Amino acid sequence: MKVCMLTTSFPSHKGHHQSPFILSLAQALARNKTRVDVVCPFYHQGKEKEEVIDKVQVHRFQYLYPASLQGLHKGGGLPHNLSRSHISKLELMPYLMVYFLKSIKYARKADVIHAQWSLSGLVGVYLKKMFKKPLIISTRGIAVQYASKSKWMKPILKNVLKNADYITPNNQHHVDIIQKLGVPKSKIISVPNGVDTKLYKPRTNIRKNLHIPKKAKVILFVGWLIERKGVMDLVKAFTLIHKQHPDAVLYLIGQGSLKNKIKATMKKEGLQRNVKMIDSVSPERVAQFMSAADLFVLPSLAEGRPNVIYEAMLSQLPVIATNIPGTNELIQNNKNGILVPPKKPDAIAKAAVDLLANTKKATTLAKVARKNTLKQKVSWDDCAKKFIKIYKEAVCAQ
Repeated sequence: MKVCMLTTSFPSHKGHHQSPFILSLAQALARNKTRVDVVCPFYHQGKEKEEVIDKVQVHRFQYLYPASLQGLHKGGGLPHNLSRSHISKLELMPYLMVYFLKSIKYARKADVIHAQWSLSGLVGVYLKKMFKKPLIISTRGIAVQYASKSKWMKPILKNVLKNADYITPNNQHHVDIIQKLGVPKSKIISVPNGVDTKLYKPRTNIRKNLHIPKKAKVILFVGWLIERKGVMDLVKAFTLIHKQHPDAVLYLIGQGSLKNKIKATMKKEGLQRNVKMIDSVSPERVAQFMSAADLFVLPSLAEGRPNVIYEAMLSQLPVIATNIPGTNELIQNNKNGILVPPKKPDAIAKAAVDLLANTKKATTLAKVARKNTLKQKVSWDDCAKKFIKIYKEAVCAQ
């Protein structure tokens, strides 16, 4: 089986933080006797336009020169920039044209075209019509939510999805949205993301390696530092948490447009020494921080089906997250984690203070979460096998 995988987000090199789960899927497909050619953007911090990562063939396209002029993927990612920047919208046409031209060679040789996110699906539709190849579209994150509410993007989204042979949302919320757009239920197969069950696991005595004080109460966030992630709500909550737990330290791993605002807020509150901001790091490093933390908090306002929740659970790290679609598919309140209302710093603070004080409750939630997650067969190989089955069905139906 040969697959041309189209994606608008992909690591610029092995170990890079950008959408590592797409690489993980491609690697799992390759392990299961599938040839994968990935077509993806070349970022300004990129190294190679053509490379092989663990048998995955990677082909990167550049749509503006120099690459530092490309703004679609800076800050908070493509959906974030398209929703906020008119300049980004102007970049979209050359982006799609170069993307399409770069993909022709690999789509022609493939048995199946697999587009990650609906924007890649737009390129996929033209390739499908050109080469008469089946098209699979995986929807993730918040792109579908944004597009379904936009006057100019909604008709494009409907057309793209209706032209796909199968659509594989990674969460139930997307299933509902896609059905409301008029897509037949028979074409929709939900396939949740996989997770690296070997990388994310409990570790002991890891703090010394990370230079974290042994007695500190560590609260961890991993993700884009943007409005949609609700990170300012966590920062506000931390000012309340610190009053109850003076030894609390907040670790924020990620990059984004709110970085300077967070620094200014912490300085104003006199807590700059209690908040550690770390630029995005490799999944291996993230796994270490998860083993070293006391709590993981994801205060997002909108999500697809956040892999970072599964990663925290497998690390046996207690989770506090907002009660929003996608996230609430993973967490049963007070059973394997804590759900709080979005945009409520007080609720985040209350839940965190409670778990930091009640280590027995925190430990129980974390152990149940890890045990239940492992039972669900959520490895990337399990995920890849589901996609291979869909590929074969799509090819046979041609």
